[in-house]
Amino acid sequence: MRGLRRRILPSILIVLVFCTNIAGIQPQEAESPTYYFTLDGIVSGGGSRVDAFYLMREHLAQAGILLSIRNLYWADYIGEVIAFFNFDIASHALNGGRPDPSAAELYSENSLWNLVGYRTSMDWDEDLGTGKNQWFIDEGMKFIPPNSEERIQHYWEWQDYLMDKICPILPTFSAVVFTAHWSNLLGYNVTDGILQSWGKMSWIGLHEGQESVEELVVTNSEWEDLNPLCLDDSASSFIASACMDPLIWFDDDGSVYPHLAESITHINDTHVRIKIREGIKWAPDPDNNFTNEYFDVHDVYFTLHIWDKFTSGVRILPWIKEMRKIDDYTLDLFIDDDPGTPENEPSVRYLYDLSIRIVPEHYLNQTQQYDEQTPDFSHLAWEKFSNHCFGTGLFEISDFIEGKETILSLRPNCWRLNTTLTNNPELDWINRFGDFSSNLNKLRIRIIPDLQTSLLEFEAGKADIEYVSWNKEKELEFEMDPRFNLQGYLSYGFSYLAFNMRLNRRLTGSRNLCPNDPTMTIGLAIRKAICHAINRVEINNVIHEGKFQMYHSPFWPKMGIWVNPNIVKYNYDLCKTKNYLYKAGYSLEGCTPTTEINNGIYSLTTISM
Repeated sequence: MRGLRRRILPSILIVLVFCTNIAGIQPQEAESPTYYFTLDGIVSGGGSRVDAFYLMREHLAQAGILLSIRNLYWADYIGEVIAFFNFDIASHALNGGRPDPSAAELYSENSLWNLVGYRTSMDWDEDLGTGKNQWFIDEGMKFIPPNSEERIQHYWEWQDYLMDKICPILPTFSAVVFTAHWSNLLGYNVTDGILQSWGKMSWIGLHEGQESVEELVVTNSEWEDLNPLCLDDSASSFIASACMDPLIWFDDDGSVYPHLAESITHINDTHVRIKIREGIKWAPDPDNNFTNEYFDVHDVYFTLHIWDKFTSGVRILPWIKEMRKIDDYTLDLFIDDDPGTPENEPSVRYLYDLSIRIVPEHYLNQTQQYDEQTPDFSHLAWEKFSNHCFGTGLFEISDFIEGKETILSLRPNCWRLNTTLTNNPELDWINRFGDFSSNLNKLRIRIIPDLQTSLLEFEAGKADIEYVSWNKEKELEFEMDPRFNLQGYLSYGFSYLAFNMRLNRRLTGSRNLCPNDPTMTIGLAIRKAICHAINRVEINNVIHEGKFQMYHSPFWPKMGIWVNPNIVKYNYDLCKTKNYLYKAGYSLEGCTPTTEINNGIYSLTTISM
């Protein structure tokens, strides 16, 4: 009988609240404590995210909402969120990549990862001929240039609209990863990383175990292949990035700057002209056969050509329709993002692809195959390059002892140290890369793949910087020890609660208008109520020791300049929860409604879903 009462009471309350509101009478609190309704929540695995989900269940219970949680095997969980959709709320986590706003596709009607079940019918706009959210997403992929301020503002407006008028998710946390370094190291910024901090770093004296103020010592696992076309591990990627440069540079916040390219000009939306920086010298090859080579258009053309045609059996840069060398320092790119249409289509992806590392054409293209176009990948130069890469970058490999260490030496004639090439105010070079005024000239990478051994070597002073988040006890110890500085940086991982807004979910997906506020649907009111009921500050303190970053955007914090800083926020507020439940037809339980009611008459303008 008690179970039956729980099932029928919410329906009775809806009817009573609706009727009493029409009469101008405030709804009365239920005679005895009960849950308004039950929601089905799913999660997979273990760890802090699962712990946080169970703590959220307690928060919702305080608001009168019962969350029933199913912890599923990963395969079953994936089946639910992309195929069967038998849930109300999913606790989900994703690992992002680069700060690319095309991640908005997560909330597109046609996306495979549309966990939330958005449909254009939810916010159909007759003038736009589609849902407004879908219009924002589709239009965002048309802006040229892709890093324009206009495009940034477009995505800021979209984020605020999505979170306010649809509210498909509750963003929760992005992990902060901590690194410790000896406190006599100045100028190191963990967010920029070692390579971008190099020109700002210097030593004050020696820490215990340190042998020289002219080198920085770090640890890493053993690298595998230094050819950027082949590498697939972080150790190889780090060395390749130290030795080679991209055409354009992405700062950590997603800001774009020319690098090997002096400028990128849009002749039109599908025709881009790249002006290449002159006077940049290549590092010598491993055998010192090429010691006086300079970077030019042939290197760029060759790099883009082999990336597009000869990697993984598929086109990596499919937007390239044609490339033309105008002169030794100018390359024209003709773009077509959809070969299926007769006209060329613009691409917002091309800019991100131009951040690939440029390889030396003069060394890797010494011979060609029978067609005189395809590089001869069997040439010995390719094998040597995989073991001893070189480029236009800050460092060159000066020594390697297998299983022990790789030593990178600063290139004194590197273009990054040439102020005549970096003094353009638009580059903001000194603030971004430093003035390289210290005598720091060597980077020693010790090969220690075991984390515990690496940590012990760091404590003994035999390494200068160490990742410590895997060991919480040591993280806290280093934080309290004046010999060390602890710095945190945001990971690309992020977590959120995904609401199932499909019509088969009678609560989170309801399209019926709220009885006490017909400007929004019951589903939206319930989703907003849930968002305000969850105390993310408490979860961060209890589960993550207050060290994770809480965020509010459908983009994760690592998206930098693309994240709207003034977006609508769903902070913990039980009265707002009760008000939204009241709008949906449930008892207020003592809180005052925020919606203006005039004898049950509303001025109805737009309806939010």
